[in-house]
Amino acid sequence: MFKRACLVAVASLASVLPATAFAATAVEEAQSLVAQGDLNGALKRLDRYLASSPQDAEARFTRGLVLVKLNKTPEAIKAFADLTRDYPQLPEPYNNLAVLYAQQGDYEKARAALEAALATHPSYATAHENLGDIYAALAGAAYNRALSLDAANQSVRYKLSLISQLNGTPTTASAPPPPAAAVAQAPVSAMPPPESPLPAPAAAAPAAPPVAAASTDTTAAAAPAVAVDEAGINTLLNGWSQAWSSQNTDAYLAYYSPNFKPELGLTRETWATMRRERISKPTQISVGIHNPQITALDATHAQVSFSQDYRADKLADKVTKVLDLENTDGSWKIVRESVH
Repeated sequence: MFKRACLVAVASLASVLPATAFAATAVEEAQSLVAQGDLNGALKRLDRYLASSPQDAEARFTRGLVLVKLNKTPEAIKAFADLTRDYPQLPEPYNNLAVLYAQQGDYEKARAALEAALATHPSYATAHENLGDIYAALAGAAYNRALSLDAANQSVRYKLSLISQLNGTPTTASAPPPPAAAVAQAPVSAMPPPESPLPAPAAAAPAAPPVAAASTDTTAAAAPAVAVDEAGINTLLNGWSQAWSSQNTDAYLAYYSPNFKPELGLTRETWATMRRERISKPTQISVGIHNPQITALDATHAQVSFSQDYRADKLADKVTKVLDLENTDGSWKIVRESVH
């Protein structure tokens, strides 16, 4: 129930984030290494980059997430705390601090961190939900103390049971029910806390209806395969890469769906600001797309993977990229983007 924002993912960064083309590559390489299970390699890659660009917020944020996965909690706390000091307008580091504080049982610090996150970004839904969990944990602690002093108080026992049900933990008179830790959406899937609660048992499935007899009509045909709109998807790929290469940020961002979910757990506003900064920073950019492989998922969703050749100033980089697409009103848009 308690969520950690990640690499995942708010206030404008344009005036404070000294982004370069190298930063995106360092973060993408780190994400790829984490996806391969090489956490130490990802940390070393980020450390090498940050040695020359110590103020890059995205790389520092990603490094904090890697430290969490490595169970280096004190270092992760320092990483996110330093980010809140240097970039106080970003809510995600505050939220991640709150998660780590809550895991240590320090709910007051967690509450303060979440309130700071909401002060910078009042519409940050994850922080609102997490703050509710913290209040529930603090209430549980208070009810536990009351019950330890007056074990016969049935009203307190009932309230404590409600809090315990909310968190999926048994009622005790000795310890507060901790907030259930929810996963953070990292670029490399989720990062559960050291002790995630067991999921609630699934409801019993309804009895299956009687199976109808198979048709003996040999003329009946199987459902047709979903057609692949290669022309429409190639049009998106060409326009997207050309807008990127020409550093036309408005046209580039227009290829992303309103439903797009950025990697790193960033809000869409933060991601868009970072992309504008990274695309406009180099003096020139060239993006090549090679060997696209398109898979139709259904009539309005598809996935395409390809080799991306990126060049900017003195940087050259080649990665495998996967785009999840949706078709809205006859136009394909990107809903998810990942590096493999």
